[in-house]
Amino acid sequence: MGTSGVMSNICGFMGGGTRQSHDELAQIGSRVASGPVSLRTRRRSPPGSFFPNGAAWGTMPTARRSRVRIDDILARLPARHREALRWYADHAGSTQPWPNSIHGPEGVTPLVSEGKAIYKPKWSRYALSVRQNLRGPYADGDPIVRDDGTWQYRYFQENENVGARDKEFTNRGLLECLRDRVPVGVLRQVSPKPKSRYKIWGLAFVVRWDSGYFFLEGIGPAGPVRPCGPSGAIELLAEEREEQIRAEEVTFDIKNILDARIRVVAQIVRRRGQPEFRRRLLEAYQFRCAVTGFDAVEALEAAHITPYRGPDSNRVENGLLLRADVHTLFDIGLLAVDAKSMRVLVASALSATMYAELKGKPLKVPAVAALRPSREALQQHREWARL
Repeated sequence: MGTSGVMSNICGFMGGGTRQSHDELAQIGSRVASGPVSLRTRRRSPPGSFFPNGAAWGTMPTARRSRVRIDDILARLPARHREALRWYADHAGSTQPWPNSIHGPEGVTPLVSEGKAIYKPKWSRYALSVRQNLRGPYADGDPIVRDDGTWQYRYFQENENVGARDKEFTNRGLLECLRDRVPVGVLRQVSPKPKSRYKIWGLAFVVRWDSGYFFLEGIGPAGPVRPCGPSGAIELLAEEREEQIRAEEVTFDIKNILDARIRVVAQIVRRRGQPEFRRRLLEAYQFRCAVTGFDAVEALEAAHITPYRGPDSNRVENGLLLRADVHTLFDIGLLAVDAKSMRVLVASALSATMYAELKGKPLKVPAVAALRPSREALQQHREWARL
């Protein structure tokens, strides 16, 4: 699988006001497998998210965060919506022809829409189901199943124009599901017409939207669910990168070492940031990391607070000068900055590491006010990181 193949399956959970670009995620992913950050241990959940007993995910004991009861999830929904989603839960893992409508006191309730792959019924502000067709027009990903039966899935919005997302009522329905943590049914076509059949994946929470994709976190057969944090993209990318490396493994050959070193140097140069942007940050921050005060210039990188979207993003107020490892933590949402106090925030996943010492440290900002980081950008990044 080439770089484009890896990028096509990124599960980036990029809600909030900022979004990571595919290039940035690729750069992070290329380093993360051998870097200091352990992805497998990061199972943070978004604060304030729905849990059956009313508690927030962030306040639940670890042993209870990973398991939910379908009945408890559905109990808060109107009967018509509840019964439709119950069908998806009951048939999860099965292969079905076109799902029949179900009948109840409120009338006939279709489970899918023939005209729209995202079914948002008129009687609800929420989307009810998402369907992926063979040879469909959108670049949806394949679900990636974990050992515990949970799964991740990226599903492209209706309308290829990413900026037109909110014009489509179907997309707005999925955004409502994201906001209120209402699950949707998921089915994927596995055989074409005239005898179409669909695999019923069951229920999934919409956990993020980014760059046209809704990212879904599927509930496992026994009830486990893993609401993704920002590192979900990196976790998935790292796994796919490992697969790519295994596929490319060849017998050791000393002749290959030079090429490998050239690639490593190229990655470092890209990661440091655009030369002019980095130079201006180095001068503004007096050649020291904004978080640690580290002064080895060779290890300092130009970090964008809001992701790079062309030359206009390369403004000093949209940047931080960070040590390479701190840059990685910032980019995957394990470290952020409180925009009011301008102090460093560190994720609980790092509480048992030396990085915990950074918590509460004041951000070292440029002496010139016009060059200081944008508080609005820092707040958006914090919301994205959910710290």
